[in-house]
Amino acid sequence: MITARSRSAVLAAACVAVFAAGCGAESDSGSGGTGSEVADETAAQEAPAEVEGVQNFYGEHADYPTAMAAIDGGEVTAEDLEHPWVVQQDHVDASANWDGTLPSYQTTPPAGGNHLSIWQTCTGTVYDGPIVDANAVHSMEHGAVWLTYDPELVDEAQIASLAEKIEGRDYSLMSPYPGQGVAVSLQSWGNQYRTEDPADPNIDAYLDAYILNEAYNPEPNATCAGGNLALAE
Repeated sequence: MITARSRSAVLAAACVAVFAAGCGAESDSGSGGTGSEVADETAAQEAPAEVEGVQNFYGEHADYPTAMAAIDGGEVTAEDLEHPWVVQQDHVDASANWDGTLPSYQTTPPAGGNHLSIWQTCTGTVYDGPIVDANAVHSMEHGAVWLTYDPELVDEAQIASLAEKIEGRDYSLMSPYPGQGVAVSLQSWGNQYRTEDPADPNIDAYLDAYILNEAYNPEPNATCAGGNLALAE
């Protein structure tokens, strides 16, 4: 279950999901949000300067539009990219041959790649237990930033302080990630920032720079409401 801190946000998201037809199930094929998936475009933010220390997985192509333009123009194939998963957006559970095996990822936590067809609700939602990677990856495809922390490396006061940065902030979510090996990690599609300091000012800077950043997210403004709310089993 999610924390009480995020309960009001969840209830609001549920109301939106009931009111907006199709909000509870996605109809896109991983190549762009459609219909009720598309939120108010005025929510998009202009990205400030890059945050120092962020690992960008797009390599020489720098961002998502540049990588896709190179692929569409025949300059490279997806497999030629240093990290092909930055352009891999299949819904693994949409295949008739899917056997229930979840995708594996090259980064911990993941920062993109094939995923499940339902996103994790990311309306400033703070989860009090681990969530399924493949749902959270879908949230990042929509433009969300996923903040994770290693519960062995942070204390309760630090968790509460991190939660305050996420609660009520649309296109963000937070959950514990046991074994990630660093106190705090922030990931959005194709980018990641890791820090040993839960009070690192770059945490706020990353949220400001990468939430709904159209340079990196395949489907910015696709909804964060009406998704999965369950914790990992």
